[in-house]
Amino acid sequence: MTFEARLIFVLLFFALWGFLGFLPWSLAAVIRRGRHVLPALPLAVAASSLAGVLVPLLGARDLTGFLVSIGTAFAGGVLATVAGVVLARRLSIR
Repeated sequence: MTFEARLIFVLLFFALWGFLGFLPWSLAAVIRRGRHVLPALPLAVAASSLAGVLVPLLGARDLTGFLVSIGTAFAGGVLATVAGVVLARRLSIR
């Protein structure tokens, strides 16, 4: 496989992991009606990408590793969304 093809695959994986971090954030934005969720967006996308890339870095590079990385990316997005919303609520001026 050429370098360009590998780069495209990696970029597509990061796009998928970022989207999986965006899903729980968008659900939280709907539930909270947009209040205190904007600071959680970059946290959710970054955490989901980090959680997704950790799986192949730890050695799981087959189909099972890909499926596990999808689950961990979603879980990372959920955790970062919750943490971001809690942090934004605590830092807000009422």
